[in-house]
Amino acid sequence: MLTKNIILLILALCCLLPLHAAESATAVLDKAAAKIRASKSLSASYTITADGQSNSGTLTISGDRFTIVSPQISSWYDGRTQWTYSTHVGEVNITEPSPEELQQVNPFAIINSFKTHYRASMLKSAAGEKKIRLTATQAGSDIHSVDLTLNATTLYPTRIVLNMANRRSVSITVSSVKPGEALPVSFFRYDAAKHPGLPVVDLR
Repeated sequence: MLTKNIILLILALCCLLPLHAAESATAVLDKAAAKIRASKSLSASYTITADGQSNSGTLTISGDRFTIVSPQISSWYDGRTQWTYSTHVGEVNITEPSPEELQQVNPFAIINSFKTHYRASMLKSAAGEKKIRLTATQAGSDIHSVDLTLNATTLYPTRIVLNMANRRSVSITVSSVKPGEALPVSFFRYDAAKHPGLPVVDLR
């Protein structure tokens, strides 16, 4: 009887370990999301690497809104509508992006919406870091999983790797994150007066 009870106890502990890890990852992400939401605004410098090419820029966020400024592309999102200007294409496109599309350009969106789209688990982390794997819970998701590295002290992201369903990988390295003041909604909308002569294509 004693041996049987010990075996049952071991089995119970084995079942609880994955649950405990998932709860720990969820707790970390809850704190990170709360800190981001409590900020009036955040400005982050980043480098995104995909298909052997790298582009750097600055991302400014406030709640669900964001702007991106880089030599190759600029983007404004006011919480519903996104304006994207590509220097290569030479025009501004207007869209209403899906949550997955937003996550591919705004790494902070992943943290804010992880409970809706992902299952979280802790990974082995280096000193000063918290590394979490987010696995998509919805079949057919373009993003299969995300490896998210947070600064253990600030809980701001330092590296995000998007593992796509088509086996592509997109890596985002965040070199700095700075809190800022409250910004008007107009800051997150395209201002045609500042970009005279650019054609605008409405793709909504």
